[in-house]
Amino acid sequence: MHLAEYKSTSQFLIKDQYTRSVYQGILPDTGAANVSTVDPTVTIDTSTAGKTSIKFGKGSVTVSIGTAQIPTEIGKIDFEVLDAPTPFLLCLADMDRLKVYFNNTTDKLV
Repeated sequence: MHLAEYKSTSQFLIKDQYTRSVYQGILPDTGAANVSTVDPTVTIDTSTAGKTSIKFGKGSVTVSIGTAQIPTEIGKIDFEVLDAPTPFLLCLADMDRLKVYFNNTTDKLV
């Protein structure tokens, strides 16, 4: 492949464990300050559609199509649902609210 043909990526997953068909857990997203996001495979409250706009890296803006409240081991989390293949991304504001942090030496929420 020639270098000119290579399209750079601003984020990637080393393990391909996040799929549309199987819940694999929540991915802490330290780049997401205020909003936790997920794709539309969950039960959606569409009355909140358009409440939030999300932009990943240099990509285009995506408007939420609703919200989903998901009970987890660390508490209930309100996720903004995007019409895009997005894993469960946990934002910093929700980590603060739930009083958890990501320990990068053990790869666990504490």
